[in-house]
Amino acid sequence: MTHRLLLLILAAALRVSAVEIPTFSPAEFNVRDFGARGNGRNNDTGPINAAIEKCSSSGGGTVLFPAGVYSAASIHLRSNVRLLLDPEAVIAAAADGYDQPEPNPFDLFQDFGHSHFHNALLWGENIENLAIIGGRIDGTHLVEDDAAPGKGDKIIALKSSRRLLFQNIVHRKGAHFVYLLNDCDQVTIDHVAIQQSRDGINVVSCRDVAVRDCNITGCGDDAIALKSDYALGRKIASANITVTDCHLESAANAMQIGSETVGDIRDVSFSRIGIARAGKGAIGITSADGAIVENIRYSEITVRKAACPIFIHVTTRLRSGDANRHIGAIRHIAISDLTSTDSKPPRDVPVSPAIIVGKAESPVDNVTLQNVSVVSAGGGTKPVKWTLPEPRGHPHKAFAYAPAAALFVSDARGLRLENVHFSYERGDARPSLVAINVDRLEVERLRAQKTGTETMHLQRVNKLLLRDSAPLLDQNVEEINELAF
Repeated sequence: MTHRLLLLILAAALRVSAVEIPTFSPAEFNVRDFGARGNGRNNDTGPINAAIEKCSSSGGGTVLFPAGVYSAASIHLRSNVRLLLDPEAVIAAAADGYDQPEPNPFDLFQDFGHSHFHNALLWGENIENLAIIGGRIDGTHLVEDDAAPGKGDKIIALKSSRRLLFQNIVHRKGAHFVYLLNDCDQVTIDHVAIQQSRDGINVVSCRDVAVRDCNITGCGDDAIALKSDYALGRKIASANITVTDCHLESAANAMQIGSETVGDIRDVSFSRIGIARAGKGAIGITSADGAIVENIRYSEITVRKAACPIFIHVTTRLRSGDANRHIGAIRHIAISDLTSTDSKPPRDVPVSPAIIVGKAESPVDNVTLQNVSVVSAGGGTKPVKWTLPEPRGHPHKAFAYAPAAALFVSDARGLRLENVHFSYERGDARPSLVAINVDRLEVERLRAQKTGTETMHLQRVNKLLLRDSAPLLDQNVEEINELAF
């Protein structure tokens, strides 16, 4: 099968059917009629929950928030309810009074914030037909770490729910998570702005999700993350997720898959994404806990100020309660029309090359980079050895010292580079490409600025096809033990 045919098949597989939008009864319930003051001083949790409960029990409809500041803690979301905020309405997280985190016998398998939902500003479970539209929702007094009793650490937390719409909302201040959605179906997040938070949007074990036209800045960790954890006590797959036309900035990862990866994640598309900062990775894909991550496509991606443009990694953490856990896999990844410039390292390590690293027992399988241009900082020194240093702390720190200037690959098969450009702001003594333990490496129209003595360094590569990559000569070699160009 040719790579072009593979790309066509992958594109067809990623055509996601339209996500269902919730619909509501015309009935309206004004929170002011239930006693909400909206003055920013009184706690309006009780009146808001009373309005929502009345709306849901009456067959559904819209709960109206007129202009004002509604201080609240643990708003209980219900089925068939639309919260409609006036453009001048604000729901602001109160200092305390949040519901206790519910018991979870599986909380050892993921962080505290992932394991509990009730200690959030707005939470719900087993909900069908919900919308939150307009206004501002701020995590004024929420915490970004584990919440003490009575405190909250999330803005919106939902589990096992379907037909959800979040639209035209501004979050000036977040928390550990602005959105934590686990085991949800038919989700739309549209024209949402997040201006400060630890994590922005975490879509965990969800299916049929559309994230579009969102502006996410000021994140200390993941801006948009797709994950699958063991918080609900079972492996749950993720599928059919699209992220389009978004602007992202993060001190860590901009577009992240993982690290929580218990259930499989497949059929995902990121397109027309602008990344203005990524202190770890612009594109991150990890299979750490046994998931098969496959059929993932990135297109029209513009990156600035990233510490690492592409990070793809298989690990054997296996943090899961599944009795049959085993190493996962990453396969069928297509990255096209990506540019990365003005690379910036994190505080204490150099700028990292792009990373594609699998395991001998689970090589990263069938990755295509097409029409990709990366301008890196350069400045690397000649490698003493070609393998990666042992990770100390976060793996990104080890990979920053990889012996390649632009792309380091190990334990992979079916890697194709087509019309890929690598250049540097200053000289770099490392080869642009280092590939170790790779089966089927195809390179066509590679343009790599040569600042050291080698452009490519290959070890244990089977079936190399190199063409149209002057000044490198065309090559078609069945087996390479070690070769430098």
